[in-house]
Amino acid sequence: MTALWLLATRTLRRNAMRTALVVLGLSITGALLLDMTMLSGGLQASLGQVLGDMGFAVRVVPKGTTPFSGNAEIADADRLAAAIAGRPGVADAVPIAATNLYVWHGSAPVAAFAFGVPHGGTGAYVIVEGQDLPPRPSGDPPVIVSRTAAQLDGLRVGDTLTAATSAGALLGGTAAPGRFRIVGIADFYLDLATQRSVVMRTTDLRGLQGRAPGAAAEIVVRMTDPDRVAALVSWIDAQMPDVDALGTALYLARVGARLTYFNQFALILSTLSLAISLLLITAIVTLSLGERLGEIAMLRALGFARPRIGTLVLLEGVLLSAASLPGACVLGLAISGYLDVILRGTPGVPEKLHFFTFTAAAVGRMVALVLVTGALGGVYPAAVASRLSVSSTLHAEVSS
Repeated sequence: MTALWLLATRTLRRNAMRTALVVLGLSITGALLLDMTMLSGGLQASLGQVLGDMGFAVRVVPKGTTPFSGNAEIADADRLAAAIAGRPGVADAVPIAATNLYVWHGSAPVAAFAFGVPHGGTGAYVIVEGQDLPPRPSGDPPVIVSRTAAQLDGLRVGDTLTAATSAGALLGGTAAPGRFRIVGIADFYLDLATQRSVVMRTTDLRGLQGRAPGAAAEIVVRMTDPDRVAALVSWIDAQMPDVDALGTALYLARVGARLTYFNQFALILSTLSLAISLLLITAIVTLSLGERLGEIAMLRALGFARPRIGTLVLLEGVLLSAASLPGACVLGLAISGYLDVILRGTPGVPEKLHFFTFTAAAVGRMVALVLVTGALGGVYPAAVASRLSVSSTLHAEVSS
């Protein structure tokens, strides 16, 4: 095997410029393959990381939906959350209400997305300034605003914010707006890049809506014993057929079903990249073989068996692919970073999510596909080399 390795590397070094150009071309197609591998499932992997940071193991949502994807709500969420909180292995079950609001702190009302939580310390956001919702508020009801809202509207802890369910209410309509005191500024895990978000107690949010507490858009559950997740999901499904209890894996699968466009797009471009690489390697190795038929015939005359000759040519294709891997990784990461910035600018994409997620699995898959393609690219020239007639080839070489 050492002899084959030395012969293969010598062949590639024989025409260094041609080899360098081929490796550059393979690096470009390999970079495209890496990017498409990262894109396929990239949003799901990124969302999985965010969900892991949030620490909720189960999400209970109206049947057939995902959180905040529509106006559907769990009708008796408070009662169900209390029942879930009493199950073995459950640390906390938090019903979260949500709606669109208009808030006013300045010359004109602006749209915001409002969350209603029963108390502070839910873990649905991260306080970066000020404090969480106090357990016993005094004066104006407390509210927490997102860092984006604070930056866009110049909000600070201690400011007063007016909120209502319609812009008309803030401008003197019939619906009664509410006055809130900003007690904290927070980062919200799944906010859009320019989304203003606020969080207040559920009772205050329902008061603005003119509705009684009880319903919620979702219930998030934090576990003390992850091994009990499956049992809890089964129990919730049995108790309330109108809701879906989703563990993290099932939640990601449901979200992934809505991202088939990206997976199909990645599959098409990956296939195209592999096809170009295959044709390029086949053409170059075949061209190289045609330039050294006499050398191959001499090796056969010296005792190299046909399978060994075929292995030598296959190894040349694999070495070309392997040489392109460092460049493919560098180019792929550079290009994916640029493309990720463009795609994250699409309306409706949460700020913390990424389309291209660099993982060891993505790199491993790219490396395996590139090396297999290199081996397949050497199949045809290897077959030609192994069937080469020694006598006629040497006679032709001497005659020429």
